[in-house]
Amino acid sequence: MFRIAVCDDNDAVCSAIENTIDGFFKTESIHYEIDSFQSGEELLEELNDHVKYDLIYLDIELAQLNGVAVGRYIRENLLDDYTQIAFISAKPSYALELFQIRPIHFLVKPFTPRQVIGILEKAMELQGRQIKIFSYKTGKVENRIPFKDIMYFSSETKKIIVHTRNGKDSFYGKLSELNLPDTEFIQIHKSFIVNKQYVKRFKFDSVLLSNEEELPISRAYRKIVRENLMS
Repeated sequence: MFRIAVCDDNDAVCSAIENTIDGFFKTESIHYEIDSFQSGEELLEELNDHVKYDLIYLDIELAQLNGVAVGRYIRENLLDDYTQIAFISAKPSYALELFQIRPIHFLVKPFTPRQVIGILEKAMELQGRQIKIFSYKTGKVENRIPFKDIMYFSSETKKIIVHTRNGKDSFYGKLSELNLPDTEFIQIHKSFIVNKQYVKRFKFDSVLLSNEEELPISRAYRKIVRENLMS
């Protein structure tokens, strides 16, 4: 899921960016969401409620809390260096103020659809180069864990338990609903999906993880596990 926010007090600007992005994703097999905000306060309220975005188109000349202040809050208070920020302005003169916020781009009004898409493509490219992240929700809180820190997933009644190097957490869902790359994870049982980098060795009916924890391989998965881990 690629999540985008547009924050501009001009509704026409928000609509133009949303329509351009909608048109772009019609030709791409990528799940996405767009949220629009009319003020910096509305956007920060959402961010403080633990909502995460991959890309934010952020107007600088917002009333009261301007875009520069919002950008600083994202970087310095929320300690969020993951979210890409593209500033929007009618004035091309903010370079020094924006330096420490590290924006992905500076969009000067009036802008073209091609410029909006160019920023989107760059953000998606950068996301692909960044650390791969698994995200899930517990209540209204969105959590993110790097794939490299996840040892395995297990299921228990209606919950999924994510086991990491530093502990574990749980959330509602089914293992079959997880969208995990098969280059890094493999299902060994209806109740277990393991991160291949933590498999120390495997036997006919079990895998031993690097923390010495042993998990069963069910009959239905033995062939695919053997072929996958031996390749």
